[in-house]
Amino acid sequence: MQLFHTLHTEADYLLSRLTGRKARARRAAFEAFETALSRLGPGTLAIDLGANVGVYTERLAETGADVIAFEPDPHAFSLLQARVGTRPNVRLIPAAAGVADGRINLYRRTDFDAAPDRRTSSSSIFSDKHKMDPGRPHEVEMIGFPRFLAGLNREVAVLKIDIEGAEVPLIEALLQCPDFARVDQVFIESHERVVRALAARTRALKARTHNLTRPRVNWDWH
Repeated sequence: MQLFHTLHTEADYLLSRLTGRKARARRAAFEAFETALSRLGPGTLAIDLGANVGVYTERLAETGADVIAFEPDPHAFSLLQARVGTRPNVRLIPAAAGVADGRINLYRRTDFDAAPDRRTSSSSIFSDKHKMDPGRPHEVEMIGFPRFLAGLNREVAVLKIDIEGAEVPLIEALLQCPDFARVDQVFIESHERVVRALAARTRALKARTHNLTRPRVNWDWH
């Protein structure tokens, strides 16, 4: 069954590339993200899950909005701190955003040591993700994001999610969470092509969130 879903995902991806559907969807997603950025400002809140070295955290912070950024990889977090750690409107959290509080293994690419500043962007809680090294896990803190979101008791204008496969269990959990409606727009980078076990679940989530208006969920970002 997993093979079927993997083949379905690959066929759909190739078709979307050949027809230009993927490129059009990505352009539309980037335009929507830029529009969302333009609407941020002091008094609004943006959350960056999987901030990595802070490229998008910095862009969010430059709007004047309050920004909360999660990043579990210690190497990436040090670079994130150096980039935006002194900004008064940014709160950095050295942890993975997940379904529940706890500790979890984080895996890095097999060639991580060759270029750690670049390879941190692939670090994942899924050891079977493409090119991961399952033999050298790094235990990190995981914060239950549904609980965290409820505790904020605040509207979230933008939620960016790029967490290397962990977006699937997280969105599944958030769809059961009433506080998810506090979020206006969600921009997700999905990873079903590199974590093949997630193909069917990702496709199901895309269908479930397709007609949501609060939050509006965009799966074509990146």
